[in-house]
Amino acid sequence: MPDIVLNQAAVTSADTDAVVVTAFEHGLSQAAKEADVALDGLLAEMRDAKEISGEFGECTSIRTMGRMPARQLLVLGLGKPAQLDSFRLHNAYQFAGSALRSHRASSATVFVDQAAVDAVGGNGTGGDAGADALRDVATGLLLANFEQGTRKSKPDERPALQHIAIGVISADGALGAALDEAQVLAQATNQVRSWASAPANTLTPTMLAASATALYEGTGLEVEVLDKADLEKEGMGALLGVARGSDEPPVMITVRYDGGRPDGPRLALVGKGITFDTGGISIKPAAGMELMKYDMGGGAAVLAAMWAIAKLRPAANVIGVVPATENMPGGRAYKPGDVLTSLSGKTIEVLNTDAEGRIILADGLAKARRMGATHIVDVATLTGACVVALGHATSGLMTNNASLATLVKRASEKAGERVAELPMHPEYDICLRSDVADMKNIGDRAAGTISAAVFLREFVDDTPWVHLDIAGSGWNDQEGQVQIPSGPTGVPARTFVHLARLFAEM
Repeated sequence: MPDIVLNQAAVTSADTDAVVVTAFEHGLSQAAKEADVALDGLLAEMRDAKEISGEFGECTSIRTMGRMPARQLLVLGLGKPAQLDSFRLHNAYQFAGSALRSHRASSATVFVDQAAVDAVGGNGTGGDAGADALRDVATGLLLANFEQGTRKSKPDERPALQHIAIGVISADGALGAALDEAQVLAQATNQVRSWASAPANTLTPTMLAASATALYEGTGLEVEVLDKADLEKEGMGALLGVARGSDEPPVMITVRYDGGRPDGPRLALVGKGITFDTGGISIKPAAGMELMKYDMGGGAAVLAAMWAIAKLRPAANVIGVVPATENMPGGRAYKPGDVLTSLSGKTIEVLNTDAEGRIILADGLAKARRMGATHIVDVATLTGACVVALGHATSGLMTNNASLATLVKRASEKAGERVAELPMHPEYDICLRSDVADMKNIGDRAAGTISAAVFLREFVDDTPWVHLDIAGSGWNDQEGQVQIPSGPTGVPARTFVHLARLFAEM
């Protein structure tokens, strides 16, 4: 990871490859105005010519031609102040980091406008607005170091950001801690992105378990990987049923962090770990199927969040549970019409083998309860219906407990990861009734995201529970969506880290 420091130098004396200043649609920031003086009014001239608009995500690079120590100045557009929040701040500075790398800058001094601090402070998340904004900015810049193309024979020649100085008013302890947190949060997010973008032949269920185990070395986390024999012994018929069509054996990864009092509440994070999803016998169309390597994005977020939690050490008890398998149409594959018996003893009639994520989560949720979970949050790239409803900017949230949902919403605001709650009214309860089993695994097309949550709710009983559907928010492949970085996003790893901290206050 690069080094990040606080900087109190003036914009005109910062001696790095690049200097980053900001502009809103209504005008230049104070730091940009100071740079404008050094550049003999060039920025004001470009504003007048509409070459700098201040629109969100706009990155304008200018050669300083020796009039400042930095060889280039980057003007980052932040859009309208009223629209700025942690989500947009993360994204804006990720765009800035990518632009810096494209212009071959490996070091940068970044000046954060007070209006950006005020915007984050207005999110109602509590805490130190300056530290929160600083953490958002630093995290966003570090997210720009992520590379999908690590398997190319000729690696990307863009330099990674190695040194970042952030201009601030003071250098108090809260700001220094925020920078340390940013390093951990960015590394966890980029780890999720790395796992999610890995080709499925390089990240099978057992490989994912091995990679996570290696990541945890030295953290003190307790890790257990249940193999196929263990799953059979415990009676995890739901996970085993989905796994039947693949030659790759399934696993269930469990991780335990004991940071709270022994008799205290225990939060479980449960993530879907489908390392590749063909749809099984109910096979998907060929177009776009290659992206189904990221169908383990929820599980990846849980595994990376557990690492970050161990690093930041909140006073909470947290467990991670990730059932992992491929979903393939082999000769032994489970079929529409089959009935599977889950770890909880409840039976599932399979109507569509492409609704496999909720099936493996049934055993993951039951396992979490057996491990002593008092509160559960699950996450999954679960339904195309959620992409239709919320697109790629927002995760769907469904719950049986308003208090836990509020905690998750607060954590997501802190993390700069958006969620929107969908209803679970009693009228949805009948959608999964089956004549031959306790429930069927899909309803009709109507309210598909909610019916998936209704299915999952059957496996938590009265345990406070939140379900996050990240089918859209986990990967942005939408053409023309220029306000969100493309590719894997890493959500909701940062939300889970902030949730663990909030949970410690319960």
